[in-house]
Amino acid sequence: MKLYQILKLYPSLSLVDKLKILLRLIFCVRPILAVLEKNLPREGLILDLGCGYGIISHFISKTCKERKVIGIDVASHRIKVAQSSIAQKQNIEFHATDIRKYKIPICDAIIMIDVLCLIPYQEQEYILVRCYESLKDDGIMIIKDSAKSPFWKYAYMNFEEWLKVKLGVYGKEVKRSDLYVWDSKDFMDVLIKIGFNIAMIPMKSNLPYPGVFYICRKERRINNAT
Repeated sequence: MKLYQILKLYPSLSLVDKLKILLRLIFCVRPILAVLEKNLPREGLILDLGCGYGIISHFISKTCKERKVIGIDVASHRIKVAQSSIAQKQNIEFHATDIRKYKIPICDAIIMIDVLCLIPYQEQEYILVRCYESLKDDGIMIIKDSAKSPFWKYAYMNFEEWLKVKLGVYGKEVKRSDLYVWDSKDFMDVLIKIGFNIAMIPMKSNLPYPGVFYICRKERRINNAT
């Protein structure tokens, strides 16, 4: 699926919202998709937690028909739009619920793109533990989150996200305007403590957004015969 073709899936969106999606497609989605396609399994159940309008969910479901993609987001109006974009596709679905309350099914992979920073640290850890427990052995979780360096990018991103929450861009369900961005080393320590093997990939971009990917794999359990 070409980037511009994604807009055809959203005929009910306003011109302003279509412009927002187009700008995100042009400036943000390409490097994210490159990391996802390199690391996600080619088949199985993939959860997109914090999917928004479902743009990335559509791409990864289209790339491999053997994938089943479930998108979850707390913003009911975004999920309503995402559900209207499915048409006859059989390998994708969307549900409006808070990922902190969502009963995560056993799955092959989980992605969280720019969502954890809106959730308090302690609740983030709770979500991460549940993700680990729900992943199959050798399953993978890919997190794209903000970084604290360089500082000027972090400061700009912090202001922009605060403004988005205040203006209701993420929906009335998202009320917190504070951002909860980990120091990368501290976050990796949390993930390792939970049980993940971690690889960190800084996001290369000229845009004023300091991004980093965490590729988190759940090791296959080995049963030792006694």
